[in-house]
Formats: sequence, structure tokens, C-alpha cells
Amino acid sequence: MKPLLDNKLLYFVKMGKKLSEMDGTVILDNFERNQPDLYQSMFGIFADGITETDNDMANFFLELCCDIIIGYKLAFGNITDMSKNADWLNKQSVLLNAELNSIDVNEPMNSKFKDHLNNRLVDRSIESGLQLELLKYLNDQVKDYASFKPSRRQAIHETNNLLFVVVRLMDDIYNSVKK
Repeated sequence: MKPLLDNKLLYFVKMGKKLSEMDGTVILDNFERNQPDLYQSMFGIFADGITETDNDMANFFLELCCDIIIGYKLAFGNITDMSKNADWLNKQSVLLNAELNSIDVNEPMNSKFKDHLNNRLVDRSIESGLQLELLKYLNDQVKDYASFKPSRRQAIHETNNLLFVVVRLMDDIYNSVKK
């Protein structure tokens, strides 16, 4: 999958925001039907985790997940493959968690192993065509949203990490389906 350049990315994000509620719901329902485990993780487990820190930020995370799903659909087409089940999602999430821990300075880990995981995170992100412009846009949105209410700031890091996970999982799904 080719990463979207920022002009195209902004185009698809804006297009998604201009869809009617009914059209957006159709896209989200289709995604839920075809990727139920990822949908449940995004709108359940991930959002619930953020809710423990800040409810407003959890709701904003859900809005951004809708933007991600709709943007990917508009940019890359429908996902019709349902083979990405709970086992696949769990395996990908465990791998991503280990890789993300490798860049956490507070995470105690053997330095060679940490370097290996860190390199693997970078390599896999590049190979998947990680949508860096999308991540920058999402991080900017989170930072901006948090700036309006001090209590939201405590959830910035967690929200950005989970948005990174969502984007990586979406990239992985589209890469495996489009092969």
C-alpha cells in the first residue's frame, strides 16, 4: 500500500467529514460486518481504556476512528475479507505492544532486545506503507482537542498510542487483503 501524501490525505479526511450521516453509517456498518474483531477493539477495548483516564478524550478517539475507517475506505476501497479474526488481531496487538514498549524510555528491557524491537517497529512501519501524514494529522487533532480542557491532557499519550495501533492494524489489513 502506498502512503497517502498530505494533499490526498486531507482530501479523503475532508470528504469523509462531508458524507451524510447515513453514508457514514453504511461505511461503518460494512466495516463492522467485515472486521468485527477490530471494530470491537476500536470501539470497545481501546475506547474503554481511554475512558478510564478521560471520557471526553475517549469520545474524541471514537470520532477519529470513524475518520480513519471512512478515510481508508474512500482512499483504498472496501474490505471484504473477514479472515482477520480475534487470533490475528491478538497476535498483531501483542507484537505492536512489544514494539511500542521498545521506544518507551521507562520500560525496563534488555538493550539488545529493545534495539531489535525498535528496529523491527521502524522496518514494519515502513514496509506496511504507514500513513505518517495521517498519524501527524491525528496527533495534531488530539493535541488541539486536549488544549481546550486541562483534564484531557492526561490522555494524550494513550490516545495517540492507540491511534497509532489502529492505523498500523488498518495498514496491515489492507496490505493483506490487497495482495
